[in-house]
Amino acid sequence: MNDTDEVISQLARVRDAELAGQASTAGARTLLAAITAVRPDTAAPPSPADGRRWRMRLMAAAAVVSVLATGVVIGPSLLGDRSAVSYANSAVVIVRDGDQYVARITDPFADHARYSEAFHAVGLDIDLRPVPVSPGAVGQILGMVIGGDQVPDPRTEPDPSGPRFGGVALSTETAPKGCRPGRDSGCVMVVRIPVGFTGHVNVRLGRQARPGEQYANADQAMDPGEMFAGVSLRHGRSVRDVVAEARRRDLHAVFSLIRIDARTGGLSFDPVPADRVERDWVVWHAWQVRAGVIRFLVTPERLADNPFHNGSAPPPAS
Repeated sequence: MNDTDEVISQLARVRDAELAGQASTAGARTLLAAITAVRPDTAAPPSPADGRRWRMRLMAAAAVVSVLATGVVIGPSLLGDRSAVSYANSAVVIVRDGDQYVARITDPFADHARYSEAFHAVGLDIDLRPVPVSPGAVGQILGMVIGGDQVPDPRTEPDPSGPRFGGVALSTETAPKGCRPGRDSGCVMVVRIPVGFTGHVNVRLGRQARPGEQYANADQAMDPGEMFAGVSLRHGRSVRDVVAEARRRDLHAVFSLIRIDARTGGLSFDPVPADRVERDWVVWHAWQVRAGVIRFLVTPERLADNPFHNGSAPPPAS
């Protein structure tokens, strides 16, 4: 085996260790030591020919360490072809599995560039965007925003695994199921993307909001563990009652007036000062804005039904 073959062989071993979950930097150090180690019986000054071989080894080692610092490319790209079948760095491992690329994200709060470089290496335009959320939603996958010219396959029933493109699902999940990436030990975020997908996907993952940041999970205010948990506004309640409940929870209330499009039934919202809101107005929904602040969505009169439960446009995410 010549020097170049030896380097490729050792790179393959480091690559396999990388996919098994070992750190790139540790693999790089091991590989560098293996390539550049000098045996006691070869410690004498090298001949010119030996010196040339050592220069080749050191150049190869430097190139390999550079690759491992950013990621390990597996498949045709290793031989110069651009169509990589797998990619790994310290934050994410992507492997082709049949008609899907399967990305296993072990460090969901790493530098955003780590994800971009990995997905781009296999020809995909996927963003993982940590967004500020309430404490109870840290590590929660808040869904995907899909853009581009491709449209999901028409289906008569929703597919629980996610929209399908060319018969192949695009989905996000966690392993183990129900764990919280970045919060629960051993939790991995798994994203599956069709191999032929050409659109853009923005995957949102909840991170702890900094002081003053607005929550991206505004519409979860009444979910278990959130700031207005246990309160039901399904049938509407008076501003008087709801504000009293907010005060019991040490929450500052702000308000938005609901406007309903007469033609489409769509909803829009106009902020309204608290001193212009009457106590007998009706609250139909609540958003958690940021730590300690909740927004009530109101109308001056009681409606026939709750506009958030009758098929009208849902509230925005923030």
